[in-house]
Amino acid sequence: MAFRVVLFATALSAFAIGCDCNGDGFPADARMIDAPEARGTVSLAWSLTDLTGRPITCVDVGANFVSVELRKQASLQGAVASFSCANSPSTSQPIEVGTYEVRFELRGQALTPVTAPPQNSIVITKDQNTELAPVTFAVDTNGMLVLALVAPPFTSNCKPGSMQGAGITAMTITLTRAGGGCVPVTFVRTRGSTPRGTYMVDCSSPEISTCIENDETLTVPSMASGPYQIHVRGKLSAVECWANDDSLQVPAQGKARTETLNLAFQTGTPGC
Repeated sequence: MAFRVVLFATALSAFAIGCDCNGDGFPADARMIDAPEARGTVSLAWSLTDLTGRPITCVDVGANFVSVELRKQASLQGAVASFSCANSPSTSQPIEVGTYEVRFELRGQALTPVTAPPQNSIVITKDQNTELAPVTFAVDTNGMLVLALVAPPFTSNCKPGSMQGAGITAMTITLTRAGGGCVPVTFVRTRGSTPRGTYMVDCSSPEISTCIENDETLTVPSMASGPYQIHVRGKLSAVECWANDDSLQVPAQGKARTETLNLAFQTGTPGC
């Protein structure tokens, strides 16, 4: 038994002599195995303009966030950072150090992604923040609005009650920006392919139109994108007995917002 103890002690001594060890008896480089990867961050400032260079906001075009894709130039590895559109400038979460190619996209629910020029040879260093060059997203702010008006549960807006209609005799429409201010657009009225005239919005003195039937289409072929509030009134003689007050987001990039607006009967209004 004593002979075995001597051999074991001798082996331990030999290991200690030939090993560059820490005080805890493990090799000095053993702890490097689980050492965290070196990381740094990037920060970005951005702005939005229309196609003429006029500054616009994220709300104007329905933009929600900015996506930043980083791809290492020496490999296929990469990372993605995402920033809320309204929070410029923003800083990323820690990203592995290296040299990257960086791409940028502006995104939104109804927005086709808008790109900005990429940036190459961006170096991320350990425990440091790298400021990317500011980028600008140019967005087409032209949109289209297509509406239909219905007065449920009736089968017609304009026919009298004896013919299962709502009995509306006249209508007014006003359209304002969500932040205020009248929008003097012209709605084109059509029934199938048949023109029915136009309706010009004038908020201070709304035009009184004939009844707009539920199978008509009201179209603004071109208008600025962004959030709006619309107010529709249906009259029985001179009394506003039907109403709709809705919020609408007109999309950018030439896209159309198509909406059917339900008119609500104003129960309790004298004359209705």
